[in-house]
Amino acid sequence: MLTTPDEALDKASDASAHVVRFYDHEASLLDEVAEFIDASLRAGGTGFVIATPAHVVQLRRLLAGFGSSNGAACWYPGRLVVLDAEQTLESFMADGMPDRERLRAVILPSLAEACASGASVHAFGEMVTLLCERGQYDAAVRLEQLWNEMSTEFRFSMFCAYPWHLFSSSGRAEAFARVCAEHGQCGMPHGAHIIAPAVANVAPSHEQRALALEAEIARRKEAEQTLRRREKEFADFVENAAEGLHRVAGDGIILWVNRAELQMLGYTWDEYVGHHIADFHVDPEVIASILAKLGSGETLYDQPARLRCKDGSVKHVVIHSNGYFEDGKLRYTRCFTRDATERRERDEALMRLERASVERERLLEELTSANRAKDEFLAMLGHELRNPLSPIVTALQLMRMRGETAAARERDIIERQVEHLVRLVDDLMDVARATRGQIELKSERGDIARPLAKAVEMASPLLEQRRHRLALEVEEGLEWEGDPMRLAQVVSNLLTNAARYTGNGGAVALSARRDGPDWLRISVADNGIGLAPEVLPQVFGLFFQGKRSVDRVEGGLGIGLALVKNIVELHGGTVEAHSAGLGCGSEFVVRLPVRSVASAPHAPVVSQAPPAPGRRIMVVDDNVDAAETLGMLLSTHGHTVEVFNDPAAALAAAGQLRPEIAVLDIGLPGLDGYELAGRLRVLLGDHPCRLIALTGYGQDRDKARSEAAGFEQHLVKPISPEQVARLASAP
Repeated sequence: MLTTPDEALDKASDASAHVVRFYDHEASLLDEVAEFIDASLRAGGTGFVIATPAHVVQLRRLLAGFGSSNGAACWYPGRLVVLDAEQTLESFMADGMPDRERLRAVILPSLAEACASGASVHAFGEMVTLLCERGQYDAAVRLEQLWNEMSTEFRFSMFCAYPWHLFSSSGRAEAFARVCAEHGQCGMPHGAHIIAPAVANVAPSHEQRALALEAEIARRKEAEQTLRRREKEFADFVENAAEGLHRVAGDGIILWVNRAELQMLGYTWDEYVGHHIADFHVDPEVIASILAKLGSGETLYDQPARLRCKDGSVKHVVIHSNGYFEDGKLRYTRCFTRDATERRERDEALMRLERASVERERLLEELTSANRAKDEFLAMLGHELRNPLSPIVTALQLMRMRGETAAARERDIIERQVEHLVRLVDDLMDVARATRGQIELKSERGDIARPLAKAVEMASPLLEQRRHRLALEVEEGLEWEGDPMRLAQVVSNLLTNAARYTGNGGAVALSARRDGPDWLRISVADNGIGLAPEVLPQVFGLFFQGKRSVDRVEGGLGIGLALVKNIVELHGGTVEAHSAGLGCGSEFVVRLPVRSVASAPHAPVVSQAPPAPGRRIMVVDDNVDAAETLGMLLSTHGHTVEVFNDPAAALAAAGQLRPEIAVLDIGLPGLDGYELAGRLRVLLGDHPCRLIALTGYGQDRDKARSEAAGFEQHLVKPISPEQVARLASAP
């Protein structure tokens, strides 16, 4: 019987139908086949598809979610079996005709398994199409007959399809009739002309047309139900999607939102839907731009925005959105809202890493610069220490050549250079104390002219050597409270700095005056080489030195001004450097409070100790010259002195000598001063012997260690004649 395509599909859905569909358009055919296979899959049955690769791809797309041929999890309980039409056909063809036994061997195992469950089995095949396209119409009819034979053994529905153009000519009327004869229903294309009287006996009657109309109505109802079911499935999908979704009307009013977006922002349905979308955006200009772009038909991807949550917090999101238009008018927009908090945190973390990398590079550069400054400092230290040593050695040679009577001038040179060496070492020690914040002030109240005079005295050798003219202007009666020795150190460093950077015969000026009721102003100015603007902020940095000439007439280690700044600030004051530029001289200005903020109680006055009676003194130092000269000085004060350069020899003689005082160098070879002191105490027993440490190390930890080892005093080399005189003054 000839039917419409829809009638043929309805018949194919019967439990054991065999229908054929003649088609003009592949798209309409594949839609019908998808519905035919879908009906079985949804019912938990099996769908067989034996089609060309191109049709398989399209059918899989139409059946997406309905099943899988590889046994993977699927949306519906049915099972989809897909076979390649060309390969399957070749597997059972013999001498141009389908071989019954081969066909059954290929098809029956899967067919029997599917039918055994009792669920529906819907099969679609287009192997007959391939045969007809080759002109093998007899083979196609034979294949249809074999399908009919298998349908008597197993219950399944078969849907076959032929392109109408293969039968549209009068020469194919007989083949058309034979194909139709093997099927229960034949679906024709709409408007197709029946080609020959040979098929007139299958023309539909009025009764049949009425039945077809009823079937069409039923099918359309089923299609509507299917559409509603799919709409419901889609609505359920978007409602439960993990990503936030919402729809906004053309006027900006929120029409719908899914659960994920409500949970992300913390609102209920009524608190969100029906409100303007701009109410939830933190940045008005951003949402205004978004609405304008969507209204102009633009599609947004990864649009950053900030949304206000119900609890008042701000959520960083990215938005994907486009608009739906009817008759050129925006009806609504569809929007995906993705929480970008983690991405933002990741981006911020990357930015922090980048900043840390930049900071690391900066620190590395600073460390490199500091290391370079250290190397330069060590080089300058060697130079500065060699400067006073050279004239000392020369002076000694001259004394040896001229004899003692001609040694007065050379002795003065040695004294000056030794004093310079001592000052260098003192400055280095002060730098170490300053970096640890361990400089202590010993405040006194008095006229500021006294420490200024001491400063001039300390700097005068260099000023005189350079033949500088020193102008001194100090306001009378300037009372000040602070550490006078440290102030003298500050001003002498400024004067020395001015002398070094001013050419021979230049002018240096020192002035001090009151600066308001509570402050003093001290200025050291010169007409020397001056300072470049970029150098001014750096001059008080530790080890900083400006560009110097090859002959290094300026000298210095680059620590004087750093000490100046530290000591002035300890007094609660400030120091500044001024210069109009290179060649214009410079001025350093110190401002001090009249009463130092770091003032301490006045140091107690120590009375001069009376001359000590002669003592038995042991001196142990591996430096022969140092030991001998110290012994000679102590002897001139009336003491009996034994000098040893070897600690073992000192121990051997101690029992007979029984010294009252032992002056021990700490850095002795083989047996250091600490261990020697302990052995002496054991050797001398109850005999009283005062232990005095003599060392080049003067840090606080060194003094503490000496005290712990039982030393009464800790003297730092070189020691002055006054210290030698007081060495044995205690009873």
